[in-house]
Amino acid sequence: MTSRYHHTQIGTLMLLVLPVSAVVCAAVGYLDPPAPNRPVLWGLAIMFVILTGLFSSLTVDVTEDEVRWHFGPGLQRYRLARRDIASVRPVRNSWLGGFGVRRRPGYRLYNVSGLDAVELTLKSGEVRRLGTDDPQGLAAALQA
Repeated sequence: MTSRYHHTQIGTLMLLVLPVSAVVCAAVGYLDPPAPNRPVLWGLAIMFVILTGLFSSLTVDVTEDEVRWHFGPGLQRYRLARRDIASVRPVRNSWLGGFGVRRRPGYRLYNVSGLDAVELTLKSGEVRRLGTDDPQGLAAALQA
């Protein structure tokens, strides 16, 4: 199955915020005198490093039959049949919507950086928003 559209957005926000959070947690864990707090802070630091790897990018692939997307190395993959999509439109998310995989009122969001997305309204009435730094290109590929 050949791709009509393939794009990877680097999660610049994730690559900035999560590693800084990991360093802060590790430093506070190292400098904090009470030993019982150290494992918690170091555990948080490790969690932030893992999240950095998992959410470092978002790749979207549009083929003749489906839309596929995954974060980072692709441990969790998502897909939709194109025949199940009723409409497509570029949208701009609020910064309050968050990043990663989020359930927001009226839609589910998949995003690693920035506020631009493409909204997919499914025939079932469900709505998915795929964050992208190329909303026009993704929307055009989906409408083709």
